[in-house]
Amino acid sequence: MKQLSVLINGGGMVGAAAALALAQKGVDVTLLEPKPPVADTNTDPDWDLRISSVNNSNWEWLLTLGMGDYLRQQRIFDYQQLTVTSLGGQSLSFHANEAGLNKLGVMVENNALQLALWAQLRTLNNVHLLTEESLDKLDVQAKTAVLSQGDRLNYDLLLGCDGANSKVAELSGFNYRGWDYDQRCLLANVSLEKPIEPETWEVFRPQGPYALLPLTEQQACLIDYGIRDDINRLERDKKVLEAHLKTLFSAHIGDFRLDKSASFPLQRKHAKSYVKAESIVLMGDSAHSIHPMAGQGVNLGFADVRCLIDALQKGSQRSALSQYESKRQRENAKMMRMMDAIQFGWRSNNPIMQLATTASLKVAGAPWVKRWLLQQAVGE
Repeated sequence: MKQLSVLINGGGMVGAAAALALAQKGVDVTLLEPKPPVADTNTDPDWDLRISSVNNSNWEWLLTLGMGDYLRQQRIFDYQQLTVTSLGGQSLSFHANEAGLNKLGVMVENNALQLALWAQLRTLNNVHLLTEESLDKLDVQAKTAVLSQGDRLNYDLLLGCDGANSKVAELSGFNYRGWDYDQRCLLANVSLEKPIEPETWEVFRPQGPYALLPLTEQQACLIDYGIRDDINRLERDKKVLEAHLKTLFSAHIGDFRLDKSASFPLQRKHAKSYVKAESIVLMGDSAHSIHPMAGQGVNLGFADVRCLIDALQKGSQRSALSQYESKRQRENAKMMRMMDAIQFGWRSNNPIMQLATTASLKVAGAPWVKRWLLQQAVGE
């Protein structure tokens, strides 16, 4: 691995983590990111709306990269319990102590995590951060990237960590399959009148689930997955939106004040291949966009990084990329199918589907099944 020259396009959470993990293995890394994270000088106690739920396994891995000292602790919150409730009212809960852990994972502000990763990257001599240029062209055969100002970079390995509209994928000719869910995900950060437990939960209904992510004892991110037109209508008037959220959530958490909100469209998108020309690799959202209801998006991206690095340590670049593509494409596709099955089954008013959901919860409550599900939740 120490002989490798790796170019990474995209310095978000997944790209920055990949750069840091590879550099710490001795790899020469160039990270190309025209919009680097801006230092957080804000002392406002309110969280940003861009939040991720990182499972325990991935969080412990991130901490081993040494970025913990740079993290803004006010933008991290451990959660110990996860609960899902079906349309029929049946619930299933998982608690960290059932897995012998003190947490299932953490809620973290995206910008805080990205800043910490970049701070650690800046301490390494074998990392080159390019923030004034962007990727313009690729010569796949020559393994050369041409940047926006005309500079040319040679690479042994090019990682596309540049999101759902990946420039690397576009220039390399990757193809995708997928569809639009005709839904939007509404995010609303709120200040609570009463403290809440360190628990994330989700309740299903026909138009889409609603959920809560705890941010502090008296702050939370409320999530409402709804039909596109319904969410757009709510967002036109803050008072109407706040009234809607209180109707939905007050019975669970008491009174609250709406601080900020936003929404984004939901799409399913999966690359038909993850590797091109034995040198170009897609990772994270560049390779797969998944329904966010289970918070698996960034976790799948971190799992991509860990898998690739493990494979590169064990064999040649060619065999490592083949192994990476085979394993991660299979695992990511499995998770995507699972999310779609849950979405369809748990939201359905069909009596047969509701009976099936009830039966699945009873099966999931069996000790050995619940242990397996818990391992999935913490990323083991």
